[in-house]
Amino acid sequence: MEETVHDNFFKNFIVVTATISAADYLPESSGIYAFYHAFDFLENNLSEYIDNRIKNTVFKTKFFEEDNRSKFIVDTCGESVGLSPKMEQFIKAVSQPKERRILKNLLISCSILQRPDYIGTAINLRNRFIQHLERDDGFLSKYGNFRANDEFLFVCFPCPKNISRELESLLIQLCQPKFNTQRS
Repeated sequence: MEETVHDNFFKNFIVVTATISAADYLPESSGIYAFYHAFDFLENNLSEYIDNRIKNTVFKTKFFEEDNRSKFIVDTCGESVGLSPKMEQFIKAVSQPKERRILKNLLISCSILQRPDYIGTAINLRNRFIQHLERDDGFLSKYGNFRANDEFLFVCFPCPKNISRELESLLIQLCQPKFNTQRS
């Protein structure tokens, strides 16, 4: 890859929280979309909430020898990992309300750096978003009901209908979203 700076890299993406009021900001055009669980924590207990999130999602890994071959596996039954003492100290040092708010907003913005929860395609992104919010078979009814809707980010990328299905399929293969049942 020759280019090192990609101007306007995110200009075509639209990011909203998964609330009905956000529908007005979405285009009525075709495209692909993804749901992400936002890194949204209460400002007053940032350290505690982040530590709990890490303990519930990140686990120690270990190597196993099997048939004289080394294999890297994630031990999901292992002891969970918490914040490192250094990181805990850093988060606690962010004590001013303004700084805590900035950190909270940065974490929400950085939510898209994790694996998406779900990737889909739509002929009309706005209508599909509303379906996911309101229908019993929508993403939030099926998988998001253990969290508030506004803890999810809806990221969409308007693109021509004739390539959106293939792009969705390729992204599902590359990203392996947690809640997609199709894998290609």
